[in-house]
Amino acid sequence: MDRLAVGVPYRDKTNIGRWASATSDMRCRGNTWFVPYETIRHRESQRPHPSTFPVQLAEMCIKLHGVGKVGRVLDPFVGIGSTAVAAQKLGVACVGFEIDTYYLDVAGTRLKGWVEGDSRAGIQLTLGD
Repeated sequence: MDRLAVGVPYRDKTNIGRWASATSDMRCRGNTWFVPYETIRHRESQRPHPSTFPVQLAEMCIKLHGVGKVGRVLDPFVGIGSTAVAAQKLGVACVGFEIDTYYLDVAGTRLKGWVEGDSRAGIQLTLGD
């Protein structure tokens, strides 16, 4: 795991020289992550799925495992595609499955903006039975 890929800068820059393990201006984020999210004003249009999470959370998880080491992300419960959007933003291939056609359509719509003009990664979403 690459814990510094999701690290935070030191507030006190003297810590960089103070600790032998501090080779750059980043420290491990620790076990608790603060991930801000946009205020939901209209649930039906902004968060149509009951288990929506910020794209940044999925990005951080992919970075933690090492973007260069991750060949493909598998999301067995795509929902509205937050993980697929994060993978696309990072240039990592993503394969996902969803049993609800409505959520799959929402995921496809969210991905459309990222996929057009950006062919760094392949996205494959599948409707399961």
